[in-house]
Amino acid sequence: MMPDISNLTVEQLKKLQIEAEALIVSKKDEAVETAYAQILEIAQQAGLTVEQILEFGSTKRKKGTRKAVEPRYRSKSNPANSWTGRGKQPRWLVAEIEKGAKLEDFLI
Repeated sequence: MMPDISNLTVEQLKKLQIEAEALIVSKKDEAVETAYAQILEIAQQAGLTVEQILEFGSTKRKKGTRKAVEPRYRSKSNPANSWTGRGKQPRWLVAEIEKGAKLEDFLI
């Protein structure tokens, strides 16, 4: 149960705040130390160093370079304008559709 601190003076509250912040830092440090000890233990059980485990994890998670998506739609009036069909429709396409064109008219 939390102690009632509503009757403390401003000075007492400030002191309590400083003590609480110091305790928070201390508890976080303790948690990190505990986690590090657990990681060391896991690494030792696997016959590896922590660095080897981290290196394995980073190479495992690296994503390959993503291939650019080919455009599926192209403007008839300006072939430089194209769209992959992903995300928001570009302004040139919205303008053409508002003039009465159909999306299918621009399929490549």
